[in-house]
Amino acid sequence: MTRLLTVYDDVDPLNNVISALTMKAEKVFYVYHHDVSEYCFDNIRKVLEKYNGVRAEFIKLTDDDMQISEVLDKNRGIIIDVGGARYLSLLLFEMTRNRNNQIIYYDDEENCIKDYRTHTVITKDVFKLQIEDVLNLRGGEIREYMHRSATDRETKKALIALVENNMDNYASFVRYVNKVNSIISNRDYIGSGWYQLKKSDVNDLTSDDAYNRSREMFEIDRNDRLKFKTKKLKEMISVAGAFLENYLYLKLDESGLFDDIKMSAVIDFSDDKYAYPVRCEIDCLIIKDNRLLFVSCKSSKADTTTLNEIYVHNHRFGNALSLPVLCICEELDRKYPSTYAKGEELGIFIVDRSSFLGGNISKVFASILDGTYVYDDVTKI
Repeated sequence: MTRLLTVYDDVDPLNNVISALTMKAEKVFYVYHHDVSEYCFDNIRKVLEKYNGVRAEFIKLTDDDMQISEVLDKNRGIIIDVGGARYLSLLLFEMTRNRNNQIIYYDDEENCIKDYRTHTVITKDVFKLQIEDVLNLRGGEIREYMHRSATDRETKKALIALVENNMDNYASFVRYVNKVNSIISNRDYIGSGWYQLKKSDVNDLTSDDAYNRSREMFEIDRNDRLKFKTKKLKEMISVAGAFLENYLYLKLDESGLFDDIKMSAVIDFSDDKYAYPVRCEIDCLIIKDNRLLFVSCKSSKADTTTLNEIYVHNHRFGNALSLPVLCICEELDRKYPSTYAKGEELGIFIVDRSSFLGGNISKVFASILDGTYVYDDVTKI
């Protein structure tokens, strides 16, 4: 029976669960000094109990030596986790260094558990949290998904072609999608997937520069009737941004490089202070080895508000390993160098048009996670 004694970390929630889950502890004792909302403890319990029913006990210290000694004496062989790097972590080490208890810590840079005395790696197979776990630890919960990913082969094929064929002028494609939606919304549906257009509608659609780059979206017959290639494509034209989100999801998912990906997640982060929902939407969430990416997708222009939004999402729901990403279908470093530079200063990773043109967008996201990503040099523009 494995038990663990650690310090409650109110800064980085990852430290509250990784060692316990990796070491397969049956019970975890958390010690702390300052007042903490029970809501915070419930978030930890929610994640721990999800896996093998790990139990948690939270102990507010009023007499450090006495209470910690009591836990140590009643739980012989208990593992000591000092990864929190706080006063209490140092105290735990000081109180146990002359005992036979194993002392461990989580190295978030190398993503492994190490022995404190020898600094050797105990295990590299650190427990992998799911996206929901990372959010839950910060009081967030996925309530719904604004857009569902395409699942049928024909829609997937069309989506990839539509986005890649229009990457040279993606803003023009977005305008075209909005035009198609506007026309269809004002025309009669005549059954079997067909919409009856006017001659002027057909001329407007076929004379647009984006028409030949968007043939995978719909067909128009000789009777001026329009039919979308798939039901999903018809659904997507009402939200032009759904094309980029779906494309990104499909390319990342098919690469097999990531542990999990979620698209267009609506997160409720109301806590015990609120009786009503407090929600936000994050376009894409990507996790690999506990490193979670918060991704904002923009078809065209991004500004300071866009940067601040994804920065705050990462700060609010993330941890020491999480990172914010802006994904945009424009050459941001060339068109808006000040915005690009500010993103770099804030530590926001920029995935812009040049990243898509490289042919493998999944490798760009993988480089962010493995630390090999390189920003464009705006001084050479």
